[in-house]
Amino acid sequence: MSPALRPWTLLAALMTVVVGAAPAFGQSVRGFVTAAERGPLAGANVAVQRLAEAEAVGPLRGAVTDAQGFYEVGGLEPGRYAARATYVGYAAAYDTLTVATEPTTWSPELAAAGALDEVVVQAAGGAADVSGGLQRIRPADLGRIPSPDVAGDLAVYLQTLPGVVTVGDRGGGLFVRGGTPSQNLVLVDGAPIFQPFHVVGFFSAFPEDMVGAADFYAGGFGARYTGRVSSVLDVTLREGSTERLQAAGTAGPFVVSAQGEGPLVRGTSSWIASARTSVVEPLADAIGQDVPLQFSDALVKVSTASAASRCSAMGLTTYDRGRLDADSDDAFEWRNLVVGGRCISAPSGLDGRIDVAASVSHLDSGIGPADDFLRGEGRERSSRLTEGRFSSELTRSLGRVRLRTGVRASLIVTAFRLGDGTSTREDGDFLLGGAAHTELDLTFGPLELTPGVALSLKPFDDAFVLEPRIRASLKPSGARGPEISAAAGLYRQSLVGLIDERDAASPFIAWTGPPADFDAQKAVHLLAGVTTPLGAGVRVGAEAYARRIDGLPVPIWSARTQFTLIPTEARSTSYGADARVEVQRGPLYVYTAYAYAMTEYTSLRGPFLVRGGSPFDAYHPAHDRRHQIQTAVQLTLGEVEIGGRWQFGTGLPYTRPYGFDVVVPPFGLPEVTTSPGFPRVVFEQPFNGRLPAYHRLDLSAGTALAVGKADLDVRVGAVNTYNRDNVFYYDVFRGRRVNQLPLVPYVSARLRTR
Repeated sequence: MSPALRPWTLLAALMTVVVGAAPAFGQSVRGFVTAAERGPLAGANVAVQRLAEAEAVGPLRGAVTDAQGFYEVGGLEPGRYAARATYVGYAAAYDTLTVATEPTTWSPELAAAGALDEVVVQAAGGAADVSGGLQRIRPADLGRIPSPDVAGDLAVYLQTLPGVVTVGDRGGGLFVRGGTPSQNLVLVDGAPIFQPFHVVGFFSAFPEDMVGAADFYAGGFGARYTGRVSSVLDVTLREGSTERLQAAGTAGPFVVSAQGEGPLVRGTSSWIASARTSVVEPLADAIGQDVPLQFSDALVKVSTASAASRCSAMGLTTYDRGRLDADSDDAFEWRNLVVGGRCISAPSGLDGRIDVAASVSHLDSGIGPADDFLRGEGRERSSRLTEGRFSSELTRSLGRVRLRTGVRASLIVTAFRLGDGTSTREDGDFLLGGAAHTELDLTFGPLELTPGVALSLKPFDDAFVLEPRIRASLKPSGARGPEISAAAGLYRQSLVGLIDERDAASPFIAWTGPPADFDAQKAVHLLAGVTTPLGAGVRVGAEAYARRIDGLPVPIWSARTQFTLIPTEARSTSYGADARVEVQRGPLYVYTAYAYAMTEYTSLRGPFLVRGGSPFDAYHPAHDRRHQIQTAVQLTLGEVEIGGRWQFGTGLPYTRPYGFDVVVPPFGLPEVTTSPGFPRVVFEQPFNGRLPAYHRLDLSAGTALAVGKADLDVRVGAVNTYNRDNVFYYDVFRGRRVNQLPLVPYVSARLRTR
């Protein structure tokens, strides 16, 4: 691209396409599929067929609703059509529509299935249905994985997916196919949230009861998502009931929670709210144990809708604090605050839809000495990050071709204070971000292609850079037959999350712009996969991937374990493959997955470490888990639901200590009799050892009981049922291992109004 081509010229040219009068190729039927008790239904099927004298004469045309419940069937000739909408567990809706010279809006509201209704008994999708790195997650999926609460949580479900790695059952970070937590884009109703996973690994800001749908891209995501180089989690919150007031309360050994929802204007607008707080710390104190971990979250969403539009506003806050190990010298905390609004509209006269969102997201985190920090007397390190974001996207139907084009503008403000025991640095950045994107959905019989390009603004530079991407899907036998998929693309990220990965007991991330003399992180993704049914209720899938990320800031290794102020530039290379099998037969559900992965960091600016005259310029980072197995089982026997989950992972890398010494401060005359210096660990080659393998079995059983005009859900179970001693990390200073959770039995209950 010519340097003389200004970014605003490119932006204006793209917006000309957005608002231009593109010719119409036939007409369309579009709208939202909803349910009165939960709002939009993601994954509902809509089919239309032309009628002649009350007889179906044309081909069956269809579409699947997206996460907001929106669908569009384009390329229709004027005439009368029979329409049908279906969703698992709900009665089908039927109508006869007249398609004329303007787009036709049909927004059916489905009712819960009755005894005589036609009802869909199995939904499309599932854990084995992965298309080009995309996993579509629905609320029913979350409840299939045992967790120490009555309802499921998005955090637990994500950890069952191959390629997703955690370094322990505490810490609040997910590593996806070699990427780090700061390289993941997490959106909630279009608003970014930076650290949504709680310090106790079973929980996130997204409990099952609040999730309407979620799209998880482990890689290969399209041009509409910019600003991250690893993965995307796009969460749509559920809307409240527009018909009646409902409430629920939950109590268990990990969390207590309350939830309410109801209509603001019956039939058109609603509210829903949820609040949770952990009780791990006070319950542990009551039995004489020290478990210094606390977290909480609160969420509220207000929605209003018509046949052609849905608008909402939401607020979300989370808080985490404590120590990953009761004997750790450091304590931490982080706090998220997100407010935003979103409106999706399909106005009359426009053959398409408009999606507009605006938000402000804030993260405040810190870490410091435990004795002082938990009393609020100061932080050794702190980081603050605020992003204001606006986005707009127009989707137009050009016959059987769909055009998506849009813009995003953001302002990110960072401020941090970093100390390493001998020096302190305070700094911050203003990052003006922007991107424009265009994507086409092209259909050639069984082949679907989605080429796209994003134009991303480079901070501190008046220029855009191109990020071309493409996704492909081949379904030779229709929607539920075999599928071959692939995705590839270029990605950039200017926002940097600095971590000291040498310290497994620290979840602290320092957010900033690119370090001096660094360019933005740049990634290349390649992946391909296949899914296919194997008889009734059985589906298998496999996917292979390769990715490279350049410009990765990683710490320069020194003898002392401390947060370094000086990163060096590295290249991350990752490749792997996974296989999945999913069985849904009557009351039995079984899911199992295997993943192989390799991630290596290579220095681009000299060695990471020089020891004994030998340079070390490559290593496998702490999240490089080679082999991973996940198995989940759910069996329904009458009113009792039994679940189990077994997980296995080969050992994670760690750095062996070479020895110990004492360093005398290089200033003043030391008094060696009282202050001889500070001890330090001398390390060997980075991450030259591996911890023991990890495996754990979780079991649960639950049932629902009628209590007057309410339902009581009760769940009993155990985490780490056979009490495996799984290593969290090894404390080289004290010469001791720190384990993950032991056997933890639990009883949880939820009382909810009908």
